[in-house]
Parts: sequence; structure tokens; C-alpha cells
Amino acid sequence: MTDRISLTVNGETHHVSAPPRTQLAEVLRDMLDLTGTHLGCEQGVCGACTVMLDGRPVRSCITFINGCDGAQIETIEGHRNDPVMDRLREAFSHHHALQCGFCTPGMLATGRDILARHADPDERTIRTELSGNLCRCTGYVGIVRAIQDVAAQADLDRGAPKTSPPRNAAAPATFTPFTPVEETPPETAPAEAKGSVRAEGNWTIVERSFVLDHAVDKVWALFSDVEKVASCVPGAALSDVTEDSFSGLVEVRFGPISARFKGRGTYEIDDTDRRGALTGRGEDKGGQSNLRGELHYTMAAESAQETRVDVIFRFQIEGMLAQFNRPELVTGFVDFILRRFIANCRTVLAGGTATASHRIGVFALGWSMMRGIFASVFRKK
Repeated sequence: MTDRISLTVNGETHHVSAPPRTQLAEVLRDMLDLTGTHLGCEQGVCGACTVMLDGRPVRSCITFINGCDGAQIETIEGHRNDPVMDRLREAFSHHHALQCGFCTPGMLATGRDILARHADPDERTIRTELSGNLCRCTGYVGIVRAIQDVAAQADLDRGAPKTSPPRNAAAPATFTPFTPVEETPPETAPAEAKGSVRAEGNWTIVERSFVLDHAVDKVWALFSDVEKVASCVPGAALSDVTEDSFSGLVEVRFGPISARFKGRGTYEIDDTDRRGALTGRGEDKGGQSNLRGELHYTMAAESAQETRVDVIFRFQIEGMLAQFNRPELVTGFVDFILRRFIANCRTVLAGGTATASHRIGVFALGWSMMRGIFASVFRKK
């Protein structure tokens, strides 16, 4: 079963026959050869297929052709005699607002709509309006600047937004804009751990503090035993431990990424001040990466049955895994490991045995790392 409909596309009338649920994007690309309309997700998410239908931006991948009879459509190939679109195109070029260009047709259509509806849009408004158009190249900076540039051009007549009623009879006749709310940064560290992650030159510095619900003497007895406390660290194991040195292994598996650092290190234990320090170097031959690290920890009694542990970890990674020097990645990774470390310490202090965990779950670790990235982005804003 096919429908025969009439479309005015970029000022030209076309008569097409297609099944009722044919995508508008398919008609534009495959029947009218207007391939500037790009298909990405085909679920109405990415915005690459955005075109103007009766003056409003629509996702042509989820707009069915049976609802478009008599419609006026503008694709990226059109917009004839449209000074706003002409200047948007110039501004996109001037501000380097495109790289691969796949999202650009949809970005331009949305940008045109923003300028028609907002007299003086600020950066936040533009970013909010663009939230339905995804770009994997530019970071949106050039796109936002291009729209701001055109918005600031006082000699430009932008024209009034179209007021024809929406084609979907169930849709409201007017659009009520929403007011964006400030995002609350997600809490990435375990509830019992606080601190920071920062970069200093080639070193990544991790500082964390947490409380264990045991007397300080009991906690120190665990932390002063290097082999026992190492058994609480997921993926870590020590061997050949002497009075001041050891051989070590740290193994992490994250989906297709597998690292197995083997090496040697030294340690110092100060019973008087309850301080410990470990330094070491390791090599992952399979991944062709090297690791240097320094771990310092101190503890103090918070109460008769509570001990605060302060940890500072400095490290450098060279080679194929060097991207893990980035603080925004490290934050989620460290907090994931720290949760398990704290849980193991509590188990051992209660008389149990630490859970061996050389293989770290890909999904749990991945989510922890993504939370760290999101938190870093929100803090920068």
C-alpha cells in the first residue's frame, strides 16, 4: 500500500508515492537525491537528519511521510534567499564549527531556528537549544560562537518564526519552553572517602581520607604489615618481602585492556608516628607500559573506636596506558578500587579474609570512571 503525496521541497513541488510509514529522510535522500540530510541514529536522538518542516525543525528519521502531504520543507540544499542561513554558513566556516561535517546540516537547521525564536540568546540558551544535536568532533565551542556571532549582527533581519499549526493534531498548538536547571555534580568518591586528584607535571597525585570503625592500634597493626595490607588491594600481591623491600604484582583487566605490572619496591614503617611509605617501579610487558609509584599513609585516632587514614599516592604511567594519567579518568578508577580496599580492610579487621579480586568488572569500573569524568566536567563549569 502506498500513498501519493505532494511536497514542496526547497521551493520545488514534488509528487511521490511511498508506503505511509516511510521516513521523510528516506524520501529526501533516496527519491529526491537530497543527500545533504544525513542519517545517523535513525531514532531521533542525534539530530543529524534535522530539516525544517513548515518552518519548524523536525527529525526527518522519525517523521513519517503520510503526515507530510502539502508540507513546505527546507533541507540544507535549500534556504534560498535566506540571509540568516547565509550568514550562519559563513559564521560556521569562520569559527571552525565543523570538522567531519556529518552533524552540520542538522546544526545549521537548529541554529536557524534558535535565531528565529531568540532575540539575543546567551551561551547557556544556545547550548540548551542545541542539546538535541550531537557532535562528536568539535566540542560545540565553534558552533556556539558561530550562532552568537550571527545573533550579534544588528543589521540582519531574522524574520519572524513560522506560526502554522503543527501537523500532529495531538500536539499542543504552542511550545512552552523549559528553564534549564543547574546540574548537581555526582558524588564520585565513596561516602566514607574524601580527597582530590590532580596533576603536577608528569605525576598524577591522588589524596584520599577515610575512617575505619576500629581502634587506631588495631588499624595500625594491619597497615604496618605490608603483606597483609597489600592483600586488601584488588589485583595486588607481594612476594619476596624483606625488612625494607619487596617484589610486587598489580593486575587490572578492563574489558579488552589488560595490564599486569611486575616489579620491585621499597618500604618504610614508622611505628612512632604511625606512618608508612612505599615506592616502586613496575613493567607491563604485554601492554608495553611502565609504572612508577609512591604511596604514603598516616593514621590518627578519631575516637576510641574510629581511625582516620590519610593516603597520598603519586604515580606516572608511560607507554600505551599513559592515558590513565589523566585525572578525570583516574578519579573514577581510584574510587572504585578504594571502595573494595576499604571493604577488605573492614573484613580483615573483623577477623575475616580479604576477597581476592584480580579481575575487575568491566561494567562497574567503566561506570565509576564515567562518573569521574562527568564530575570533572561539572566542576569545571
